Amino acid sequence: MRIGFNPNSNKIININEASHRVIIPIYIPNNEGYFKDSFNVLKVCIESLLSTINKDTVISLISNGCSEEVNNYLSDLYFKGKIDRVIFNKDNVGKMNAIITETRASFEEFITYSDADVFFDKGWLFQTFQMFKNTPQAGFVSMNPTPNNYSHADATIVSNFWQVIFNKKQVNEVCSFEDLEHFHRSIGRDLVFTNKMFDDKILCVKSDENYIIGAGHFCCTIRKSPTLKYVPKEKTYIGASGGTEAIYLDIPFDKTGLWRLSSPKAYVWHMGNILEKEWAETKLKTILNFKESEFSFHDIDIKNKKKLVDFIPYFLKSKVASLLKKFFIK
Repeated sequence: MRIGFNPNSNKIININEASHRVIIPIYIPNNEGYFKDSFNVLKVCIESLLSTINKDTVISLISNGCSEEVNNYLSDLYFKGKIDRVIFNKDNVGKMNAIITETRASFEEFITYSDADVFFDKGWLFQTFQMFKNTPQAGFVSMNPTPNNYSHADATIVSNFWQVIFNKKQVNEVCSFEDLEHFHRSIGRDLVFTNKMFDDKILCVKSDENYIIGAGHFCCTIRKSPTLKYVPKEKTYIGASGGTEAIYLDIPFDKTGLWRLSSPKAYVWHMGNILEKEWAETKLKTILNFKESEFSFHDIDIKNKKKLVDFIPYFLKSKVASLLKKFFIK
């Protein structure tokens, strides 16, 4: 039985007009073994994020079957108004299922995907904004420099074939050794690996900013609408990795024809599952009084003029990119 009239019927509602959303999937089922320090890493991640965004950025945190302690922390963030959304999945539904579902439910055109072990440094948001604004063809941007990471950057490579063939640069002219070394150490690489990369060649798009061709996805920002056109409708049954990032993010994005780029300077840092307390405390002090300026991703012109290369079918672009990689990218 219904009595009376629903006061919300035909009522105009106010919807947040933010243009950028950060989505972080979280899987911390306990505090044992691999996960013994993950909650501490997560808290540093969230603290750094909240300290470095402006009003145009909203946040979704997704609990994928996390422990009660972690879920209580996420609830507290929500009820204190620090985050826009928190989603609780009783069981682990998988990283890609979680973030793609939330992406489809979001109004914002620019979406940042981040792992739960990322430190957001001051300026990361503005640098992301600038890279999209300065490069209308950009559709996938990372704030961590990734030299020689040309996987699933076929459209970017083909669109910049002149740079690939005739205008390679040196990594040591574009990137900081410390930036590269920190990331490599966080994923278990040694100094030999970093030294070798630092003396290698690097591909950048034609610009004064040295935006690097290729990008990783532990923390990246994408344009939502073009990418979702190519994302599979079916869910994945793999929790994380196992090729799911390629199927649900990398390949769909590459099919858009937009460019996949990374910043020459690190503005985000991969912490891993063990917190380096002294490093984290020092970094947190540097952003303690930081206040990001107010700007909006709405101001970015996303109506790109198509070029001749954009009419080349994706399978042909991939073949051309393979040839360029084989003969011109060592």
